[in-house]
Amino acid sequence: ESVVTIVLGVMAGSVLTLSGQTLANLVTFDPQTFFILMLPPIIFESGYSLHKGDFFLNLGSILVFAVIGTLISTLVVGFGAYALGTIGWSYPLTLLDALTFGSLISATDPVATLAIFHTLDVDPTLYMLVFGESVLNDAVAVVLYRTLISFYEHEHQSYSEAFLQFVLVSLFSGVVGVIVGLFSALVLKLTKLHEHPSLETALMFIFAYLPYLLAEALNLSGIMAILFCGIVMSHYTCTLSH
Repeated sequence: ESVVTIVLGVMAGSVLTLSGQTLANLVTFDPQTFFILMLPPIIFESGYSLHKGDFFLNLGSILVFAVIGTLISTLVVGFGAYALGTIGWSYPLTLLDALTFGSLISATDPVATLAIFHTLDVDPTLYMLVFGESVLNDAVAVVLYRTLISFYEHEHQSYSEAFLQFVLVSLFSGVVGVIVGLFSALVLKLTKLHEHPSLETALMFIFAYLPYLLAEALNLSGIMAILFCGIVMSHYTCTLSH
């Protein structure tokens, strides 16, 4: 499937190139539509459907891969791109531009790898390490990217200050998600949902968007908040589906 998708992309790009058209001329898409309407349910579902037993048993290793691994990937790609640009082997970038580029491509999506793991029925621990890292590194990469972007607006004077912001944003974003998740458990318990089944879908949609919008309003990471909210809700929130 991955190979077919790549081939189709190459063919579509070749047709556009030969016709003299660009994708921007044919398709218009507002990024805010994706970030506000489409992204929250996707991230929420990832956290809500996560197999919590294997995830928390391997949480330390997953965090090492997701946080430390993403930071190492960003630094290697960033300094590599900067060095290649300096010696004239690639497009020259400033160090900040190179690190920002590194943060953009440091979050990998191992869909093909997970599909092969599922087919081969590999060890559950190995599967969860890859899957858990892929879930968390998206949130880590977004926080890292936004931290680097803040340098363009002169919000930081040093990299140590930026690193501190990265840690605080990651920490408090998770706290926001956990609080909203626990609040949802309390609300759904007190509302006697079994007597009003039509409320389940509406309330689940509300709690899927609430941590994202709340975290963004506080200048935190909405993705990380909604991920942790989904994990907490899947464990503590009782719905009719349970």
